[in-house]
Amino acid sequence: MPYDESHFESVRQEVRRHLEDTETSKLAHWGAAAVYERTHKLFIGLPALLLSLLLTWLLSSDTKAFLSADDGWKSFANSLPVVLSLVVSVLSGLGAFLNLNDLAGKHRTAAENLHALWRDCRNWDTDYPDASMCEKAVQTVQTYRQRLNEINRDSPQIPKWAWKSVRPQRLEGSTQYESDKNA
Repeated sequence: MPYDESHFESVRQEVRRHLEDTETSKLAHWGAAAVYERTHKLFIGLPALLLSLLLTWLLSSDTKAFLSADDGWKSFANSLPVVLSLVVSVLSGLGAFLNLNDLAGKHRTAAENLHALWRDCRNWDTDYPDASMCEKAVQTVQTYRQRLNEINRDSPQIPKWAWKSVRPQRLEGSTQYESDKNA
């Protein structure tokens, strides 16, 4: 196999594709992780916590005595803890069933692995500035390809809505370094 300038340029093109793939995918994974984590906390965890605290307060002896003093409150006081315990149970069940926290962690891990590969691809020109090390560059890009395939194989599916978060993240400059902006 000839290791010449043409071959080296093919290798460099593959690294550029890896750079683009890893950047796009890591941003989508980070976007998905943030949404899943926020959803878990705001719509399952926080309501379950607040309702559990309210339920505990309602079941305390002082509260029962206070609420049962008025006959109008008596039936309400007796049924509210049952309803609250049912809601807390449903929220806890949803948390376990949907497992949003675990899913967020998997997306975050995928994003971190893609970020590591992205940084390696960003440093390509420093490591291989010209075709004089073409054979070693071929081996390195093959390793990058293998890493990317493994990351993609082990990563959760990126939802369509998470792909839409990539463009705004790029516009915010999330993948640019200050030194690149000034250059």
